[in-house]
Amino acid sequence: MSSAHSREHRVLLAARWTARLLAAAIVALVLSFMIGEGGFNPRLLSPLEALQMALFVSACLAMLIAWQWELWGGLLSLAAMVGFMAVELAVNGGLPRGATFYLMFLPGICYVLCGLIERRTRS
Repeated sequence: MSSAHSREHRVLLAARWTARLLAAAIVALVLSFMIGEGGFNPRLLSPLEALQMALFVSACLAMLIAWQWELWGGLLSLAAMVGFMAVELAVNGGLPRGATFYLMFLPGICYVLCGLIERRTRS
């Protein structure tokens, strides 16, 4: 195994497990908030809130999908979060405050990186 290939493999493993651990922690945190608030009732949401919740939940589901299909799950997660941020910007004139929403991008970025490295090593 060449030195470059070995280094690429280490980067792949680090990115994969960073993405998986972050995704698991984020999904667990989101679930605990939904359950801890007495359950989630989508009928109580305004249409705009329902759209944002659908995008947010889609990002979480995509993070779980990415455990199996890294590139596609990562791309779906990033697309859902970009959509969430676009709606927030359009409606409120600004992006959310705090690091939590931005941290949601990190697993998607790591998964996409893994998917691209995997593709490159296969060809």
